Amino acid sequence: MIVYVFAVAFLLSLLTKRIKHVVMERNYKFFYLFPVPFILQMITPYREIWMPLSFAMLITLLILNKHIPGFKLITIGTVLNSFVMMINGWKMPVLKSLAEKFELPIGMRHVLVDHFNLKLLLGDWIPVVLPWKEAYIISIGDIFVYIGVFLFLLKVEKKQ
Repeated sequence: MIVYVFAVAFLLSLLTKRIKHVVMERNYKFFYLFPVPFILQMITPYREIWMPLSFAMLITLLILNKHIPGFKLITIGTVLNSFVMMINGWKMPVLKSLAEKFELPIGMRHVLVDHFNLKLLLGDWIPVVLPWKEAYIISIGDIFVYIGVFLFLLKVEKKQ
């Protein structure tokens, strides 16, 4: 679903002619390192080492760039998601009944939970059905990330 969020926010920033100001002219810190945490998450052997390392690196990069609009919310969402994954063996808990209802594939990054409980509160339990009938289950952390992405791509910083 994050791809759709990026696409809509990017399209809106193009339509409002903000893309140059909101993406290209910002003072990023270590921006070239942002792909590394996502690459680390794809390594399957020793996942219990790579996942915490990837989230620690991602959160550090987000904090270093907290001056960029939206990055504070993206950081909050990432912290919430990493916390719930940490307490569930570095897997995102997903409400089983929703996953079955929407026939969503559950990959190695997820663990099914039979009923709503405290451990699932920050997990994937919020259903989202797009107008073209594509369904997702998202978390509270994802909502923070998505709002942060919109702010990142649509908010123009004030000149200092």
